[in-house]
Amino acid sequence: MGDFYYELAVKVVEVCYANRSRNGGIMSVAEVESILSSRKTKFQLGGQKTKAYSHEDITTAINKLGTLGGGFRTVKVGNSTMIMSVPTELDNDHMEIMSLAQIYSGSISLELVRENKGWNADRSKRALELLLAQGMAWLDTYEGHELYWFPSVWKDQV
Repeated sequence: MGDFYYELAVKVVEVCYANRSRNGGIMSVAEVESILSSRKTKFQLGGQKTKAYSHEDITTAINKLGTLGGGFRTVKVGNSTMIMSVPTELDNDHMEIMSLAQIYSGSISLELVRENKGWNADRSKRALELLLAQGMAWLDTYEGHELYWFPSVWKDQV
């Protein structure tokens, strides 16, 4: 895998695990990069400690790690690259819902999904319920209105 990518993958895994209870195991590469930067994380590269790593380096490290198994992989959600740190398989419906949540600043309702995607209530609810069950979405109920919040998407907006 290469020492640099191995070290980077270990640090990324640490960040993903530390945030898993908050985001259900999905987080943007940009957020991981920001956390690593705020920690002033440095790596051995060419005999020197350096902070020189990029969005692409993080993606490469995770993709190399993914070949070993364990559920780590990158997926494209809307215009963001996200790191999945759980073995859950998301189908196209789940990805479309997360892309929609990205457009609406991290929160959507069942009605919004139905209106925007043209899906029936059962299909929309089933996709939202899996994301909720996996911890990738949070449900906020207020005065009979339900909003599904996606912490990985809304955090990416900040």
